[in-house]
Amino acid sequence: FGSSPLGFAHDFHCDFPAFGPHLPNSFLSHIHNIMGSKHGCHRDEDSASGSGSSSDEEVSAVASSGSDSSSSSSSSSSSSSSSSSSNKHNNKNNNKSKKSKSPLAATAAANEKKNKEKKREEVEAALDEDIGTDKICKDWFWGHADSEKEPPPRVPISTGLTTFPLRMAKEPDFHQQFAEYVLCPHWLDKQAQGTPQGQGCPFMGGKAFLRNADVKKKLAEVPQQHASGEIVRGNELGYLLLQDETFPLTGSLGLGNSVENHRIQRRWLEHLLSPNRLITRRQWVGEVQNFLLKMRHQRSFRFRKEVSLWWFQMLWKHIAGIDITIDEAKDFEKFQSAWLQGALKSKPNSFAEHHPHLMPKSAKKKIWPLHDIIAKQESYRDRIKAKLPQEVPEKDRDLVAQGVLEMFVFAGGLSIPLTVHAAMAALFRPDVLPSPVKVTEDFVEPFVYEVTRLWPAVQGFCYWKDGERQVLSLNAALRDPAVWGQDANRFTIKPMSLYREHHVGFANQAVSPPGQFDSKACPGFQLSLDVVQAFVLALAAWQPTNVPRAMVYWSPLKWPKPMGVHKKWWNDCTLEVQDWLDGDQTGEDLLRQKEPVELARLLRTIGMGDPEDNCIGSYMAKLGPSRDKTAGALVSQCDGATRLFYELSRKRFKELSSRAGSTDPNEKEPGPFGRHFDLVFGEHSETMRLPIGDTLKKKVRDNIAGILSKLVGGHIKDDLPEALYVRTPQQRCATIMLGQQAFFRTGGQTPPPHSNSRPDSYLPKPTCAFTDITTDAAQVAVARCGMGQMYLRTNDLDHLKQFGDIVCDISGLHQHEVRPSFERLGATAVFKRHFTGSWELTAIDWKHGNRVVRPGEDAWEHAKWAWRCSLITHMTAVHHLVQTHWLIANALASSPLMTLPPFHPVRRLLQVFTYNTPSINHNSALSLFPESGMLHRMSPFPYKELQKIFASGAENYVLRPFPEEYKAHNLPEDVKSRLPIYQDGLEVYEAFQDFMAAYVGVYYPDDASVEADEALQEYWKFELVPQYAKALPKLTRSSLILQLSRGAFDVTALHELVGYVVAYTTDPAGAGLQVRPGMNMADLQQFIAVNSLVAGTGTPMPMLVPSGQPGDEDWLHQLDMTGKGTEQYPPEKFEEVSKHYRNLMDRFRQISNSIRKRNAPGAGREIPCGVMDPLTLERSVSL
Repeated sequence: FGSSPLGFAHDFHCDFPAFGPHLPNSFLSHIHNIMGSKHGCHRDEDSASGSGSSSDEEVSAVASSGSDSSSSSSSSSSSSSSSSSSNKHNNKNNNKSKKSKSPLAATAAANEKKNKEKKREEVEAALDEDIGTDKICKDWFWGHADSEKEPPPRVPISTGLTTFPLRMAKEPDFHQQFAEYVLCPHWLDKQAQGTPQGQGCPFMGGKAFLRNADVKKKLAEVPQQHASGEIVRGNELGYLLLQDETFPLTGSLGLGNSVENHRIQRRWLEHLLSPNRLITRRQWVGEVQNFLLKMRHQRSFRFRKEVSLWWFQMLWKHIAGIDITIDEAKDFEKFQSAWLQGALKSKPNSFAEHHPHLMPKSAKKKIWPLHDIIAKQESYRDRIKAKLPQEVPEKDRDLVAQGVLEMFVFAGGLSIPLTVHAAMAALFRPDVLPSPVKVTEDFVEPFVYEVTRLWPAVQGFCYWKDGERQVLSLNAALRDPAVWGQDANRFTIKPMSLYREHHVGFANQAVSPPGQFDSKACPGFQLSLDVVQAFVLALAAWQPTNVPRAMVYWSPLKWPKPMGVHKKWWNDCTLEVQDWLDGDQTGEDLLRQKEPVELARLLRTIGMGDPEDNCIGSYMAKLGPSRDKTAGALVSQCDGATRLFYELSRKRFKELSSRAGSTDPNEKEPGPFGRHFDLVFGEHSETMRLPIGDTLKKKVRDNIAGILSKLVGGHIKDDLPEALYVRTPQQRCATIMLGQQAFFRTGGQTPPPHSNSRPDSYLPKPTCAFTDITTDAAQVAVARCGMGQMYLRTNDLDHLKQFGDIVCDISGLHQHEVRPSFERLGATAVFKRHFTGSWELTAIDWKHGNRVVRPGEDAWEHAKWAWRCSLITHMTAVHHLVQTHWLIANALASSPLMTLPPFHPVRRLLQVFTYNTPSINHNSALSLFPESGMLHRMSPFPYKELQKIFASGAENYVLRPFPEEYKAHNLPEDVKSRLPIYQDGLEVYEAFQDFMAAYVGVYYPDDASVEADEALQEYWKFELVPQYAKALPKLTRSSLILQLSRGAFDVTALHELVGYVVAYTTDPAGAGLQVRPGMNMADLQQFIAVNSLVAGTGTPMPMLVPSGQPGDEDWLHQLDMTGKGTEQYPPEKFEEVSKHYRNLMDRFRQISNSIRKRNAPGAGREIPCGVMDPLTLERSVSL
């Protein structure tokens, strides 16, 4: 209790009238600017922006107590300022004389100036190259004799100029030196430079001692000297002089009490704070966990603010034995702020007491009338007194209760939250505490000692001797290189023996013999250590949760920023609970192997860059995850087009409930569309047309889209800043986390039970997440159960036959040219089958490298990466976009609306499977088809090559029954029969086929009835999609069944297969659409762009097997045309359709059960493959 936990200032950003004459508030702003400048302390950005400048915790700065002893020699600072003025005067004269100098002299002067500037830049560059805590504390140096490190060449002139007005104050030396110390910490080193051991340097109206040895020696002498009257302690708090009138009981803070009163308070404080009376560190961990559990209900909280309130509750509970509510804690915090305010400068409080009507409303909340502060003191003191131990004599109870109250307000109530906050800052900043970090019981004690060494809550211990103020600089002693080494400014865990011998942060050496109660060391020393250590242990541990497989931890949304020599050391930051790590996405299992602290600081392993300087770039930099500033800053490094695409992928997301009405029939009469988006493939294929809505809203949206495309489009720049490349395993993990943070969403509605959409993410949920997609075993799973199934065939390649009998061949992409920054795509993976039925990846024919790569060779990982990238590129561009969306779904959606009447059975049926398809296809084409569009940017191809790929997908489309596709697939029967695409897909297709045959039979009993339907003949022309029309056979009843069966299957089951890429994209090492030389992972820009594309598939759509939720209603009634149209269909037809519909739903559920059994562990599949499961299928395409 003897040493102030506050340090030299509780709030230095305050009203400067406290220094004497009234000074403008702009003076304060100027000091803040310097504190944030290169030569000054770090600025508290929260306060500067206004968020902290009016908080209740702020109090005004130093008020002099009027002591006659506070004058001192400030010759150093005065001469510094005088020198500054003199230099300015000389510079003016020099400038005048330069005009008359010869050209040679002028050149020499210019060269000299250049050399000086170069030398200055070298000095600054050397400072900037410091790492870790050296960089954070680069403005702190050591000028005393024991140090080998020298202060910089000069103390910034701006510091002397800024503090010049303080010379007008009542105590000019005291105030100016105080301000100079805050603004420029190495100023005190300059004062002490060359001072012999045992002698102090001039500081704040007295003499300061900086050496660890001197401070320890003098602290050890303090108890006896104070008891004998050789020294006295004033009404002071650290470096601050307090006002006597705010302490009516004794006239002083307990630190300045008489020897007898101090002994009374000290005896009972030691009793109340005895470790034998208080709870253990392990029990404190429990208290912290309970606090964090409460904070989880609000997901995030301002750390220092909430910890302070919690700590007030703990102080009252465990020391005073009184439980207070959170509202009472807030009231106590306001009282603390008001008392500190009044103790530092009481005149405003007296003014508020005598002239309340003249006080502004905002000031009344912070500046209480003096009688209110005293009355509140008495109220709190009475509560504490009633709970004191019975052994405390009645005559001493007021004095002891006052000591406890002052401890709550001025001592532990300030110091412990401050230290907990500093510990949290150190824990989560890898530039302070390098990775890896594993917080154990053995680690936590020296860690907290190091925190209190570098960022002590108590910075100064002051007393008066022979009329002179002596200042023991605990802060300097705790950084003395003679004790702590030349890396004294760096956060490094040191031996406990060193801390026990030399740590002075708790005035540990100022102890008296047992029973004398003259000690000045902190009586709550062990309590402080226990509580801070408990916080570190709790924050560094996985948080308890009832969710299976979930791993929950806390992390700051934005890194705590250092504030230099300041009242708080670190600015406040927001902590948020992270509960997304449940292992349901590829790559998450890699993160689950890390410690919680490592995860919390992981994103910082990716470099941070500045957004582009242009107008649109500055705006786009603001787009990003608002909940996580680090993730948002990383996203902002991508180019404007990627950021726009990323933002649109989230803005287009719609909840399922917004799909209400998805089963309402479109009863608009048939006719041509007013607008189209033309997909021009050049000479390689006919133009395909996508219908576009012609409402005013859609036209305005399209115009805006066009403007944005022009702003962010144009030339594609493939060379990226180094910060965007992902090279190391640590950066890989950080990028995995970035994907989860960047696409996280809150407040999402619960999707249907079997939907892959998620309420907490824009990304869909994979049916199976890879633990590590880069392993050889994972490549087998990709080929047999994933996107490689479509590219498997029997190995008939002579140069590869020796390696295995099955290949997964996507080598055809090698024929397409790429832009200079990329490798050509194309690769063939070779698999060897064993008699046990297992497969082994034995070789990859890497086309760009023109070599066959074997496991263990230097290019093996790169060859696997190139193969996966080739697979996802071809499947996305050809099978997903061109064939499924722009060709099949477009044909099914457009032709019925152009040719069939509203109550036509085919039109009604196809509306089920084409809900919102024109809008989705138009959006996809706007983003992905044009030159300089997102697919062009994401892929490695020049646009003419991308056009060729699009055209080949359109020209090579074949419409045939899915069983025929199975027969035509060049694979051994025992291989293809076990591929999920066929084992599951054939069952789904046959269910569709049987339903379509029955449905068509209700309305078309024979070919003649089909031929007689003139509208159906027009429908079969598919005018907007000539490639689809060309693939069709002649219209007959059987061909109509084929077209409907295959169409429904393609936009549901096959769309899920070819669009299911989320299992490969949430890990940068999974798959991308381009390959850079020497890189085995996607860069950040590619990663964000690809996952923005994937996010389009995460929007919940109405399900094939309806759940009944709003927006996912049963689609049977859409087929009800009873009494409608020219045909006036009788109810018997709908009854028959209903029977077939119910059969279809029952059959889908049976198929789903079968698929789930095949996906069960041990059933033979490398990984579960649920893409063909009818219960998970949506009934129309999403992007």
